[in-house]
Amino acid sequence: MTALSQPTLIRPGAGAGLQVRLAANETAKGLLLAWRRRSMVVVGLVMNAALYLGINFFIGGGHIVEELMLLTLPALMAVVVASIAAVDGSGGIAEEINGGTLEQVQLSPASAQAQVLGRVAALAVPGLVVAAVLGTVFIIGFGLDYQPHPSMAVPVVLTLVDALGYALLIIALTVRIASIGAITHVFNMAIMFFGGMIVPIAMFPDVLENVVRVIPTALGVQVLNTTLAGEPLSTAWSDGTLPWLLVHTVVLTTLGLVLYGVNVRRAQREGGLSPR
Repeated sequence: MTALSQPTLIRPGAGAGLQVRLAANETAKGLLLAWRRRSMVVVGLVMNAALYLGINFFIGGGHIVEELMLLTLPALMAVVVASIAAVDGSGGIAEEINGGTLEQVQLSPASAQAQVLGRVAALAVPGLVVAAVLGTVFIIGFGLDYQPHPSMAVPVVLTLVDALGYALLIIALTVRIASIGAITHVFNMAIMFFGGMIVPIAMFPDVLENVVRVIPTALGVQVLNTTLAGEPLSTAWSDGTLPWLLVHTVVLTTLGLVLYGVNVRRAQREGGLSPR
């Protein structure tokens, strides 16, 4: 049995200011770990670039179709953020469970939610670095003609939060499911294909297009493509894409936070925060 007999997630006396500082400490710790593993960021950069180019050459019959790349590059950047955060976040939690340190962390006055939010904030950085470099290289290298507008900041932020909400959900599942690695890779492949990185979402049949909107980042990519084509943000609002993106982001992030708290509390009762 675990020594943690009180499964309380919000510690008495731990005010909001303290929770924020403790979450920031988790973020700082995560960034230090990411810096020590910076070589893996380079590996991820090269692998994602090679994969994306290979897909485009295959679909274009040995040629790069710029019109296709214009529609799929935002999806690549979103997929990179989501997949890196999910894999690194799940792996980090699994390592702490196997090492027994996740159980010790629960002795902190920080709530489980504050701890995981700090982790997720740090996980965003490697993915954003890879996405920014890939986007810059492909836009300049292939002369892609986007029409950026300040309003695109809205879908960019929402897509980022949506991607991190997905990572948060995977982290929450890792606390409960020992064999989460295979599930994570299946989910990442689904986001890659149905999220518009291979085939633009607008090219899917109408029924399938409506179904894939539940896929993390898919709605964000659609709104991004709308704004990058020079259309005002009101276009995405009027066609319902932006409102559904807001709903999807809030629901996914909330679900991840709630599920993480529930799973940590259950693991505390059952001794599941130590090596399995």
